[in-house]
Amino acid sequence: MKVITTITAATLLAFTTAGLASAASAEPRTPVVDEPRLQAAAKNVRLKASLPGTERAISIAFAQYGKRDVAFVSMETGLKTFDVSDLDSPKLLDHLTKEELALPGDDPTKRFWENEDINVDPKRKLAFLAREVNSFGRALPGDRPTGNYIVSAVDPADLKVLSFHRQNTGHTSTCVNDCSFLWAAGLDRSDAKTGRIFVTDIRDPKTPKELPVSVDVRGKAGEGKITHDVQVDAQGIAWVAGDDGTRGYYTQGWHRDPLSGKYREAKAWDPVPYAGGAVPKADMPTSFTHNSFRPVGRTLLDGPLPTRENPPGSLLLHTEEAFGSPTCKTEGRFVISSLKGTHDGEGWGETPKEMKTVGIWSPDDQEGTIPGDVTCSAHYFDVQKRIVAYSWYNQGTRFLDISNPAKPIQIGYWRPDTATSWAPYWHRGTVFVADISRGVEILQLEKGAYDAQASGTPVTLTAHHARELARESDREPVPLAPNPFYGWACPMVASRDDSDCGVGACGAPC
Repeated sequence: MKVITTITAATLLAFTTAGLASAASAEPRTPVVDEPRLQAAAKNVRLKASLPGTERAISIAFAQYGKRDVAFVSMETGLKTFDVSDLDSPKLLDHLTKEELALPGDDPTKRFWENEDINVDPKRKLAFLAREVNSFGRALPGDRPTGNYIVSAVDPADLKVLSFHRQNTGHTSTCVNDCSFLWAAGLDRSDAKTGRIFVTDIRDPKTPKELPVSVDVRGKAGEGKITHDVQVDAQGIAWVAGDDGTRGYYTQGWHRDPLSGKYREAKAWDPVPYAGGAVPKADMPTSFTHNSFRPVGRTLLDGPLPTRENPPGSLLLHTEEAFGSPTCKTEGRFVISSLKGTHDGEGWGETPKEMKTVGIWSPDDQEGTIPGDVTCSAHYFDVQKRIVAYSWYNQGTRFLDISNPAKPIQIGYWRPDTATSWAPYWHRGTVFVADISRGVEILQLEKGAYDAQASGTPVTLTAHHARELARESDREPVPLAPNPFYGWACPMVASRDDSDCGVGACGAPC
C-alpha cells in the first residue's frame, strides 16, 4: 500500500515549504524547525485548494452575500476574508491586521490570540473575535486586557472594528438568540474565579453591555474551573462545554425548570437547564470537555441513525482535549454520550451525574496514525450526513462514519507533512481545515470514503503501513507548548522568543 494515495509528495512539499517561508517572514523569531518532516499520509481524501497567506489559521466561519460566498479566517495575524464562491479559485477580500486590533499598550509585532471559535452574525454581518490574556506580548505586572472585538463585515472587503468590549474572559464567544447576545467562555479572571459564562447584550454592536449575571457556574469560588466553548443546536439549546462535562440550556421560550420544578421564561441572561452532565472517568479521565454537537431537528440526519435505544435528539457528541496519552489511547478522545436520565437537573450541582457512554474513538492504532510521542488529542469537529470531520493535531484530519454511534469507523484521513490540524468545517460538500502550521486547506472526500461508509468497512491498519510509519516516528512536528492558563487543554504554538519568561512559556506569568 502506498502511503500517499491521492496527492504527490512534490505537492505536499510545495505547500509545506511555502507555509514555513510565509510564517517565518511574518514572525522572524519563530523557532526554526528544519528537521526531516513526518512522512505524509492520506486516504480517500484529496486537496482541492488552499487559501493563500493563512498560515497560523485558528478558526473559520462563513456568510452569504447574495451569490457571493465568504469565508472568515481568524488567525494569529488578525482576520481575513475570502471570496470562496469558486472553491477552485478563492480570492482574498480584506485583512483586518494586528495593527488595527491593537489596543494602547499592545505590541502589534506579537501575535493576536486566540479567538478559537469565530462566530459571524449572518444577518447583520458582524464578526466576533475573542481576545485572550496573552495577546500582543502582554506580560505581568502590566495590564492584560481580555474581551471581544465586534467587527463590521457589511462589506467583507472593508472590515472595520466597531468596538472592543473588555470583560474578564476572552477565549471563545458564541451568538445566542439570533445574535442579540454573546456568550463568552474561558478562564474567569475576576475575583470569583469560577467556571462561568459571561453574557453581553450586543443588540447595539457599537455599545455592547455586559449583564451582571453568571451563567453555568462551575466549581467553588477560587477553584479556577473553566467553561470552554458554546455550541447552539438546531433547536436553540446552547451547550456549554468545560470542566465537569457538557450542559445544555434553553435561552428562549417557556419551559419547566428542573432545578425549581416551576415553569418560567428562558432568557439569554437567565437560561433554563435542559440536560447534560459529566462523562465517566474511564472514558474521559480529565472530566474536561472541549466542544460539543447534538444532532437534532434539521441536523438530525447529520448524526447517528436514531434507534429505539437512542431516539432522535438523545445523543451528544463531544471532545475531551487532553495530552496525557501521546497516541490518544487513554485521553483526548471523541466521545458519544446518551442524554437519557439527565433531563431533571441531574447534571447540575457539585457532583454532576455521569452520562452513559455510547461510543468512543481515537486515532490510536488506526491507519494513518503516527506512532510515538506526538501531539495527539481530539479538538474541534464538524458533522455532515453522518460523517464527522475531526481535527487531531499532528494526527491530521480524520473522517469518521458515525451511523452506528457505538462503533465509529474511520473512512478517510488527511495527515500531510507538518500537519497541526486545529478545526475542520463542512462547507458546500467540502471540508475547510484550519491548520495552524499549514494554513487553510480545502479537502474533498473521494468515492472510496463513501463506499467505506456504505459498506461499514473501516480503513484498516496493515502491517506494512505500520512498519512504514514506525520508521518515521523519530521526526519532529511543529512545536506546541502548554497554555499558561489552560495548560494542554488549549496549547499554543511554541513561543516566538524568550521575552515571555522562557521558551514555550506563551506569555506565562514571570
